[in-house]
Amino acid sequence: MQPIISIGFRLFFLGASVHALLLMVYWAAIFSLGLNIDLKNISIFQWHAHETIFGYAGAVIAGFLLTAVTNWTNEKTLTGMPLLMVFSLWLSARLIWFIAPALQLICGLLDLLFLLMILIAIIRPIIKTKKWPHLVIAAKLIIIIIANAIFYAGSLGFLSQGVYLGIYLGLIIEVALILTILRRIFPMFAQLGLGLSHPLPSPAWIDLASIILSLAWMIMFLYDSTSVITALLSLMFFIILSIRLWYWYKPTLWQVPLLWSLYMGLAFICMGYALLSASYYLPYFHYFGIHALTYGGIGLVTFSMMARVSLGHTGHNVRAKNPKLTIALVIFTTGIVFRVLMPLFLPQYLDWWLMGAQLLWTLGFGCFLAIFTPILLKPSQ
Repeated sequence: MQPIISIGFRLFFLGASVHALLLMVYWAAIFSLGLNIDLKNISIFQWHAHETIFGYAGAVIAGFLLTAVTNWTNEKTLTGMPLLMVFSLWLSARLIWFIAPALQLICGLLDLLFLLMILIAIIRPIIKTKKWPHLVIAAKLIIIIIANAIFYAGSLGFLSQGVYLGIYLGLIIEVALILTILRRIFPMFAQLGLGLSHPLPSPAWIDLASIILSLAWMIMFLYDSTSVITALLSLMFFIILSIRLWYWYKPTLWQVPLLWSLYMGLAFICMGYALLSASYYLPYFHYFGIHALTYGGIGLVTFSMMARVSLGHTGHNVRAKNPKLTIALVIFTTGIVFRVLMPLFLPQYLDWWLMGAQLLWTLGFGCFLAIFTPILLKPSQ
């Protein structure tokens, strides 16, 4: 069996990275050169959001969960030709948006079938081995599938506001999934990476408050993202996540790129909720908050996790110095600063900040592919 189809993360991480790079190049051409495509019932901005949330992030989630569930249960998920076939569903849905966007029904069916196959592949070993706590992760994937279905129902004209609801529900659940995974892995990663005698503290009251606030905020945001209640819930969520950041902070984490990048990803998610809360008074902060969650949270955390998983599961030492990876992470993180922070302080240069952020996203993933394509294609060490 070829290494690329021997386990889920190899194929899906490679596909996600190529897609992320090409998607941003295409988006930059639309933004800077006025390139346009006829997407029928959705705007170019909605397409961009969908392909970031369900295209790029969907592939990363697939690769991560197929690999993680194998580790959690000691049971295989997808390998060989079945893995290649499921990947082909994802790839076909991406290509249809570029080649024949009018075929949205076919695109939607392929996209949803891809996610359903991933769901089946991870649920079967969880149930077989009775690892019931991991069903929480599967439940979030189910909601992501529902969100994508709502999006396509809206884009095909079957559901009013479906495009909006699908995109934002998908975004919210993916952020929730990242917070859940970070809660599980970051304390352990920090213990190993920093040589601590015990994992970082994660008080139960923070976990409970995060769950309650996450659910309440999701409901209110989808119902009315501009209400004062939504703003207050955003502020409360910001405070809770800030406390978690404080509990997890160690000055030495800045010496470990695969730790500080995850920490910064959580910090940008935290910042996103603060900006969304402030948007009650300053409405234009809304989109900065959304990009703090997407570019900063989803983008940086998935970038870092793909790097860590790709190294760790191919026999490489994740704690070894890797200057090229450090440069890639710095480039990507600088892009987030350009997209989220700089426009707040120097809004008169907004177009330049946006173009800089697009360039740095592209360079970041270009570096990622240069570093990890050989690793993902070759047998493990």
